[in-house]
Amino acid sequence: MQAQYEDRQTGRAIAVRLTFLDQWLVIEREDGRELDRWSWRDVAPIPGDFPDGRMRVGLAADAHAVLALDDPDILLRRAHAAGMQQPAQREHRVRRDLPLPVWLVGAVLSLVLLVQFVIPAMAGMLAPLVPASWQARIGDQVQTIAATLLTRKDGNAQCAAPGGVAALKKLAGRLGPMAGTARLHVIDSDLPNAFALPGGHVSVTTALMDRADGPDAILGVIGHELGHLHHGHSMERVMRYSLSSALISMVVGDIGGGALAVGVSQMVESDFSQDQERQADAFAIDVLAQARVSPLPLARLFETIRTEHPEADGALVEWMGSHPTLSERINTLQRAAGGQTAGAVLEEGEWRALRDICRKPEGN
Repeated sequence: MQAQYEDRQTGRAIAVRLTFLDQWLVIEREDGRELDRWSWRDVAPIPGDFPDGRMRVGLAADAHAVLALDDPDILLRRAHAAGMQQPAQREHRVRRDLPLPVWLVGAVLSLVLLVQFVIPAMAGMLAPLVPASWQARIGDQVQTIAATLLTRKDGNAQCAAPGGVAALKKLAGRLGPMAGTARLHVIDSDLPNAFALPGGHVSVTTALMDRADGPDAILGVIGHELGHLHHGHSMERVMRYSLSSALISMVVGDIGGGALAVGVSQMVESDFSQDQERQADAFAIDVLAQARVSPLPLARLFETIRTEHPEADGALVEWMGSHPTLSERINTLQRAAGGQTAGAVLEEGEWRALRDICRKPEGN
């Protein structure tokens, strides 16, 4: 039987022959090559008035293709002769789509739920399963990239002056065995910052040390970063950020997707990150207390940064920031103050050597 196969994807109409095989309606090109096959029980008329007056049948009202028939009765007689049961008496109805704004709101809510709840839960479960060797490899790579990006122009990419390295090790050693296993770095940077990475990396920038009134504050910073390592935050963050960025990029596409992924991930993950920062602050307070070091110098360091960057405080940061407000952190440290430090954590000359750890040797 002859018919016209109308491909809705390409807009082409192809002359075809129709035959029956078992429960299938087989659609063949005129040269005998099979073009398509449909389950006979699912074939039904397509509603609508067509300009040529021919009837259309298909698998659904919005199917990828339909058949245009001059005489549908011939198709039914051929089917009966082939022993096929007549399809159920039904019509394909045109699918009623929800309005576009409804779909958009639903998609955004689904995306936020995934990034806010599902991905953090997955990251929390999967991060502890990542082998230590993998974590070390990831940390090594990110540490190299971070140091390259953060090092100031004409700065020293190798902050390894012997006196400074010895002072850094002595400083961290005040915090006990865990600090001894950490891989400590100083980065010659204009950005006051510190961070921890998988594999035990802990980095502090020279700009942060310049704002500290003594080594006690930097010891508090190291204690905070050790808290991230102790709680497994570093690997968990890597996984959470990667998963959420990949999901958002798949939704919005490659063009502009990366920037949107960063922005949306930052917004919807802020509470989760703030909780991690509070845990790390609590860990720092505990290890400082065990080392008989006051947390007040760390509070004063935060006060200095707050004075320089008032925008890093307030309601907007509290809502969208990855850290609690500086005011909240300062108050927490001041409430935990345990008096004065018992004994100097570094001698004055050692503190100078630490601050000069990135100084280039004479003649370079």
